[in-house]
Amino acid sequence: MKGRILVVDGNYDTLVALATALRARNHHVALATDGRSGLQHAVETSAEVVLVDRDLPVLDVRTFLEVLRDNPRTSDAHVFIMGEGDPARLSAIDALAEPIVKPFNAEEIARRVHEVIQRRRAPRGGDDLKGDLSQVALFDLLQVFSQNRRTGKLEVHTPSGVGAIWLSEGRITDAVFGQAIGEKAVYRVLALREGRFAFQPEARSASQRISLAVDYLLMEAVRRVDEAVRVRSELPALTALVYARGTAGHGGPDDPVVAAIRAHLDEPRSIEELLDLVPGHDLETLSAIRALQLADAIEIDASQGQVAFCAEHEVAAMRAAAIRLRRAGGEGAVRLGVIARNSEDVLRFSRALQSVREFVAAADGTEPAGDALLGGLGSIRFGGTDLELFVLPHDPTYRPLYGALLATARVAMLLGAKPADSALRDLCETLDVRLVHVPRGFEYASGATFAVREALGTLPSSPGEYTPSSGTPRA
Repeated sequence: MKGRILVVDGNYDTLVALATALRARNHHVALATDGRSGLQHAVETSAEVVLVDRDLPVLDVRTFLEVLRDNPRTSDAHVFIMGEGDPARLSAIDALAEPIVKPFNAEEIARRVHEVIQRRRAPRGGDDLKGDLSQVALFDLLQVFSQNRRTGKLEVHTPSGVGAIWLSEGRITDAVFGQAIGEKAVYRVLALREGRFAFQPEARSASQRISLAVDYLLMEAVRRVDEAVRVRSELPALTALVYARGTAGHGGPDDPVVAAIRAHLDEPRSIEELLDLVPGHDLETLSAIRALQLADAIEIDASQGQVAFCAEHEVAAMRAAAIRLRRAGGEGAVRLGVIARNSEDVLRFSRALQSVREFVAAADGTEPAGDALLGGLGSIRFGGTDLELFVLPHDPTYRPLYGALLATARVAMLLGAKPADSALRDLCETLDVRLVHVPRGFEYASGATFAVREALGTLPSSPGEYTPSSGTPRA
């Protein structure tokens, strides 16, 4: 039973003693002498157990553990914190971690770690639950999980996106679906009728945005789902564009939903966009849109649909531009990096890509990485070529991973109004990766398509940062 174990300690003797004892039990052991390299090893190996010293060089232990918990590859790792003195002081650093007081017996520690690995690998009788939403109702699952006081993450994969509901001792603590979070996301997830689900035991959310009782949430979800179905039947498809017709119409100045809708109609928005942009729950937003339509305060154009990445006569030229992005000797998909400062920008960009005809979303999708996301968005397929887009967090903590993740890419796009800092520009130059700044417009299908096409055509001979709007280097 070989486990994936990481030991992070600045003391060489400690590393040797633990590595020897753990490897004697046939475990794979990675070693690091500071927090930054330890974090890199943890992500690369998907460490199951992490033993980390309290006094880390380079990257402090609290930051190390915060990043470790936020990364999907290491979020459920079992952590031991090592240090001298009172074990309560070690536990105070991270309540979920086990303390190990120095000095210690390496063999005893290896025994404790081995027991953790055994517990993690033992059959858990239905814990690793998977299924199809057409055959199992999420309402029923959540009721069972609540009654049995389960802790874990219920993840759903659907054609419309990926969502998750977290539970702790049977209570729903958090949820996400697309750009929706908290209660709004719970109601969206419970409205799903197609796709796949999987339950990951013991996985915990870093946030607790829901405090309502499970019974109330489920009863309210039933009511909202049924009512939302009725309202949606009176509206065009979610891709239809909504235009403002003036200030007259339904809702007074004290109606926050109507006010929020009007505030976002400074330009045409799809119904789907408004559901994401307007605070509050989808039912209230849909009802307000319908009321505004009946009052002739808005116009809805149902003819709007998906946009094409490129016209038929452009395919050959675009394919040639994409192939130029391959590294020497590279094969398969052409990779394009996407760097974002926060998850909201990634989700807006991803949502826009859903309306691009040639885009195919990644099966696994992105996962939280600090304030941003990490992972594959999907591929744009044209002319027999796959243009693979993957997300990198802007956070400097993750930049040691850029070399490996950008190894097969020659261009990366930076989303958001702020241009790249000098450290990021220098890193991309060192990696021979062209950095393309996309300050705005990427939240719409046309803007996202334009940005990607500009990135494909941006291959000048000298390093620098380029702006899609001009195609010229930034100073």
